[in-house]
Amino acid sequence: MAFASYQKAARTLAGVAHALADAHGVGEQLTAEAEVMVSAILSDPEYLPNVAARAWRWAPEMEEVADALRAADLPTDLAEATASVLTLWEKDRGQYDLPVAHVLSQLRAERS
Repeated sequence: MAFASYQKAARTLAGVAHALADAHGVGEQLTAEAEVMVSAILSDPEYLPNVAARAWRWAPEMEEVADALRAADLPTDLAEATASVLTLWEKDRGQYDLPVAHVLSQLRAERS
């Protein structure tokens, strides 16, 4: 289920990103940018402390993404959900040396 959650969400997010790029006439630029990215996000959990350390600024950026999606008449759910999850890491601002276990536990903390 963990692998399926990543695979399906990542592909869905790619579809929304391509739709947004298409709405703004920058589809080719998005594809070109993606082709030069080296992505091992799922296979490298040691990267997650870097995500948590920057989440304080990424959450508002994802709200801006939601606004852009809304303006293009595209679904905002994924961007809004991403912003919501990123706020769980706000306490980790600038702490790039946290253990992965701590970063993962922050996703469970304070949940009701």
